[in-house]
Amino acid sequence: MAQKTEKSFRSFIKGLVTEANELTFPESASVDEQNFVLNRDGSRSRRLGVDFEESYVLTSSGLTTADLRDGKQSFHVWESPGGDTTVSLGIVRIKNKLWFLNLLSATPSNDLKNGGSAITISGLSNADIETTVINNTCVVASEDLLHPVKLTYNSSTDTVSQSQLVLKIRDLYGVNDSLDVDDRPSSLSNTHKYNLRNQGWSPDVVSVAAAGSADAIDYTKTKISVYPSNSDVWTLGKVSNPSSTDYERYDPEVLERNSTSKYQVSRGSYVIDAFNRGASRQAESGVTGLPTDSENGTITTVASYAQRVFYSGIVSDISGADSRSPNYSGYVFFSKVVTSDDDLIKCYQEADPTDPGINDIIANDGGTVHLPEVTRIIKIASTQASLLVFAENGIYEIYGDTGGFVATSFQISKISTNGVLNAKSIVDINGNFVYWSKAGIYQLSPDSASGRFRAESLSLKTIQTLYLNIPELGKNYCKGFYDEKENQIRWLYNDSASYTTTNYINNYNKELIYDLTLQAWYKNTLSSLASNSPYVADYVPIPGYSVTSTEETVYKETDEVLVTAGDTVVVDSDLEVNRSSQFSFLTIRGTSFTISKYKDDTFKDWVSSDATGISYSSYLVTGWELFGDFLKEKQIPYIQFYFKRTENGYSSATGTLELTNQSSCKVQAQWNWTNSANSGKWGTEFQAYRLLRNYIPSGPTDPFDYGEGIIVTKNKLRGSGKTISLKISSEAGKDMQILGWGMPVTKHSII
Repeated sequence: MAQKTEKSFRSFIKGLVTEANELTFPESASVDEQNFVLNRDGSRSRRLGVDFEESYVLTSSGLTTADLRDGKQSFHVWESPGGDTTVSLGIVRIKNKLWFLNLLSATPSNDLKNGGSAITISGLSNADIETTVINNTCVVASEDLLHPVKLTYNSSTDTVSQSQLVLKIRDLYGVNDSLDVDDRPSSLSNTHKYNLRNQGWSPDVVSVAAAGSADAIDYTKTKISVYPSNSDVWTLGKVSNPSSTDYERYDPEVLERNSTSKYQVSRGSYVIDAFNRGASRQAESGVTGLPTDSENGTITTVASYAQRVFYSGIVSDISGADSRSPNYSGYVFFSKVVTSDDDLIKCYQEADPTDPGINDIIANDGGTVHLPEVTRIIKIASTQASLLVFAENGIYEIYGDTGGFVATSFQISKISTNGVLNAKSIVDINGNFVYWSKAGIYQLSPDSASGRFRAESLSLKTIQTLYLNIPELGKNYCKGFYDEKENQIRWLYNDSASYTTTNYINNYNKELIYDLTLQAWYKNTLSSLASNSPYVADYVPIPGYSVTSTEETVYKETDEVLVTAGDTVVVDSDLEVNRSSQFSFLTIRGTSFTISKYKDDTFKDWVSSDATGISYSSYLVTGWELFGDFLKEKQIPYIQFYFKRTENGYSSATGTLELTNQSSCKVQAQWNWTNSANSGKWGTEFQAYRLLRNYIPSGPTDPFDYGEGIIVTKNKLRGSGKTISLKISSEAGKDMQILGWGMPVTKHSII
């Protein structure tokens, strides 16, 4: 006996799902799709074409095609440079050059700062860069750079200048002098002499009224026939109550009686270069013959947190090392609290640890954090209350005990054993983070009970198969971005067979989007022209408004104010204009760059590049609809579609009146879980969008007042099967805005 029912789909908002089988597939989700926007109101629509921004300018990089093919391109933001709140600088990096755009301009590509010129960063080549901003100064780090670079901006002269940041530390390590800690040697090696100096044995620590100052180290040998050990503190030989003015304030014999310790005393009297340690030790102490001890690894990630700059990401590689040379691979350096640019390099406590008077570390001091479990730190990022350390083999959190991070008291906790693939995949969502790992796409968010971060997979139950099928190279070089206005996370990646590290590694052909509000995924494919095609290289965060300068006439009551010559008095005024989108794309064409965005309503990519552009396809394949069971055969005599009407006028460009902004929707039924037309279970494709009544325009300016904003069509649907899926496709140059569809179903029992 036949059973009749109906089914409506009016909120198709679950997006792309790959982690369900044919019998358990969720409703309102797609098996496959591309170039369809997931709208919050439940509708689906085609994405707009990618094209250069309005009034765009192509800026020549001055580099060769080979430079761009082999090198890196990226975009970074420097807000309020030099304290100028009327400017937000966008930094365009191409190989070893940095350009500066004003992001508050209505057309950023046409508003280059620094006099329109780039600056060249010496040593920068093909490694990624990271930036952070503190005290209105921008800090740049890269594996290519021996030291981080500080950028400063002078708004009055519109100039950007650069200088190196050579990090300084206290020498808490010393050098290997091959002595046991309590050995008092009879001969003095240069290495032991340096250690004693670094432990507070300064040359003028001994004072003799008759003889003047003397070297405490040599004086010890003279008096007791041996030199001090690494467990000796000179103050233990201090004569505290002399009986006359002709006295020694240090007596080695008193030291010999009082110093019985077998423990290493405090080190760090010298402040040295954190990386070129050997040469810096010699320069500070005057002692020669020390180990070279030079760190070849460089800082690759920086972050501003707790009014400091944190530096990390070093892959330690030491020249001339000895047994005390530190392995920086698990180190995070932090500056003292920054009150001036001089503080950016001070990764040490101000007080000398060996000073017998003031030697305590204080809350505002700089220092280091050591994570010995870490193999390599990929990125550090600040949250509201902690610093996150993303490593190859896990994620860690550094935070203060109470009241925020201070140098005297902090803790480290391990959040996850899932490491991170690349720093650019990590997206900050107002203090929460989403990142790509080997195991999937994960989100870090605070635990409601402890307040500490925990990791949770976003992809495991939704798009894990799609994610795992992205080539490793595509994952390793993807770039992420958080669109705050739309509450969406977006990633650019490339999955083409020709994609290599030496063939435009920042040329992206795919975009994966996660809508945090809907908790749903969708994806876009970016097209390429046949020749000389532009390509998207990175996201460009755009402020929610632009600033336009205007002139306003000055009035007194209702009368214009005039100068002596009779001219009207005007004043400059800044007008803020809201923007519809908070992101654009850094775009490369040939050896030039500009800004592009989703804007073309003819549904072509790169029209401005060659005046023609290239059409792209938008399609989605719905999940398998069982209508409650998979045993009965179903027949659907017709299907009813609901669309937003897009036609809004006429054009006579071709010599005849044609509707503008036309829509189209091609539909094909696919029965019984089939995946090919060879099954004989695929229906004939039909046009589902149709204007059902004639409309006679009055002329080219007719507004097409059709009287109906929603287009409803009834369409025959031939075939039968236990389940049905629909393939919905676009037509070149035409829009499509689907609100939903519905269908009556007749079920037949199997005999």
